[in-house]
Amino acid sequence: MGRAKTFLRLERLDVLVGLLKSGDCHTAAALAGELDVSARTLMRDLDILRRKGYPLETDQGRGGGVRLHRHWGLGRLQLNYGEVIDLLLSLAVMEKIGSPIFLGNLKAIRHKISLSFPEEQRDTIQSMRKRIVIGELASAHIVSNVQVTVKESADSLYQAFFELKPLHILYKDVAGKKSKRVIEAHYLFLHWPVWYVLAWDHLRCDVRCFRLDRISGARIEEGVFKLKNRSYFTEGMENYISNL
Repeated sequence: MGRAKTFLRLERLDVLVGLLKSGDCHTAAALAGELDVSARTLMRDLDILRRKGYPLETDQGRGGGVRLHRHWGLGRLQLNYGEVIDLLLSLAVMEKIGSPIFLGNLKAIRHKISLSFPEEQRDTIQSMRKRIVIGELASAHIVSNVQVTVKESADSLYQAFFELKPLHILYKDVAGKKSKRVIEAHYLFLHWPVWYVLAWDHLRCDVRCFRLDRISGARIEEGVFKLKNRSYFTEGMENYISNL
């Protein structure tokens, strides 16, 4: 019974946050009526939100209301899945850098952003996040031969990666040899500042790793592929990448 009550409270808190995010000023009575709870329960819920860090403002007096602080910017921010993943990934990359100043709150920020989405969306975002591997900084040798990434190719790759669709690419290897491939982009690996695609290569019928900056053209193919386990791609990955 206790677990059921906890779940109902969490659902109610989500609804309450949604009402406060609207930007309107709500009276306590109106909020309690909307949530079908007593005024006392509403006060407890508001106190929970305050402890969680929500900046609530209240107007004193009989007709006073409750709202989120007017300068709180994320309340109306609408992001699609791709934008959410970009944001969370950016925060994760900055965490990896490990700056001794200014970036100490990134983990908490990333956690709060994740929790601001409904549970079914959080699961999707989390599973997508697990498909992006963040490694160490690339060596000076690798950085010295980084090329300009073709934006159109990167955009196509991102869409194919997100939608689990095969991708036809034009690729140039370390020796400068060009080839056409159809790949399944299962995982992305960041060896900062170089991106790699951990993929199933239809031409070789095997796992291959492609540097994003060496893909000069990309076109999404029909169909979808089934995601393979990450260990299938990452075993020995660091040694392989160092030779690309």
